[in-house]
Amino acid sequence: MEITKDHIISYLEGTLSKEEAAALELLAENSPEFRKEIKDISFIWMATENLKKQRLVDTDAHWAKMSKQIAFLSFRQKLWNFSRTVAALLIIPLIMLTVYFMNDSVGKDVLYPEQIEIKTANGLVSKILLPDSSIVWLNAGSKISYPRQFSKNCRTVSLEGEAYFKVKSDKKNRFDVIVPGGMTVSAYGTEFNVSAYVDDNRIEAILSKGNIDVKKYKTDNVFTLKAGESAVLNKTTREISVSETNVYVHTAWREGKMVFRRAGFDEIVKKLSRHFNVLIELHGQTLHEYEYSATFTSETLPEILSLLEKSAPIRCQIIEPEKNADFTYAKRRIIIREYK
Repeated sequence: MEITKDHIISYLEGTLSKEEAAALELLAENSPEFRKEIKDISFIWMATENLKKQRLVDTDAHWAKMSKQIAFLSFRQKLWNFSRTVAALLIIPLIMLTVYFMNDSVGKDVLYPEQIEIKTANGLVSKILLPDSSIVWLNAGSKISYPRQFSKNCRTVSLEGEAYFKVKSDKKNRFDVIVPGGMTVSAYGTEFNVSAYVDDNRIEAILSKGNIDVKKYKTDNVFTLKAGESAVLNKTTREISVSETNVYVHTAWREGKMVFRRAGFDEIVKKLSRHFNVLIELHGQTLHEYEYSATFTSETLPEILSLLEKSAPIRCQIIEPEKNADFTYAKRRIIIREYK
């Protein structure tokens, strides 16, 4: 079966068959070459009823403008040979909406959605251009929502998961990142990282450049950070602590890297699970006591597990995914046990 642009569009819209979608995801998970090529490439598509009505638009012409240099190869080759010159390319609904608006033949009939929501699957990183030209890198397993057009005096986005923001400078219009029920991070033009995964017990804002204000949900207390500092909200105690931190360790994921410095095993497992889209089970009471310092760049999951085995008394078992009755595939499972 040859992969065409229509297959990719259908996958992004969520209309590809379960079997074909599972095959695409399995290819991304199991092919080191494929993963290396798409580290900085993400495909996000919001399939709404309004966009579905625009199928009469010349999608071939629009697609050609955005993906001239993407070659679609067969499944048997186990690799999509993406040109490195389009490593920063991201197809998002905002781009398509702009194209539609400029097209006189359909512009008058388009009903634009007020809110855009973008999700990044585990194993992928997305690069997004916001309406004000701010840039967002959205980490694996994350979701961001924002209005089609920012209001005059406020630029607000909502985040679940992790994202790195490069905010376009605008001294008159504040930029707010809201973590529902957690905290709000505010800036007028700077770079910072926010980590707010639902299954983590903390929400963390880390400042790379400039300054930001951090405010806890339903309070008036504001913490102002300077470059190299982090603000951590403990979800249990609801307290915020500010301290210096290693910015690179927390932001290297933008480059497809995983950097650990005296990281606990629980933290490592979570990041590996999101990065490789796998399920990891820990069997053993002392596994949570181990700490690791390492930097992983292009290593495959088996290579990383092998390195972990050499640095601690553990053994890792990889259980390959099986096809379910509904033709979907279960995730690959990793079982890590103590070895005595």
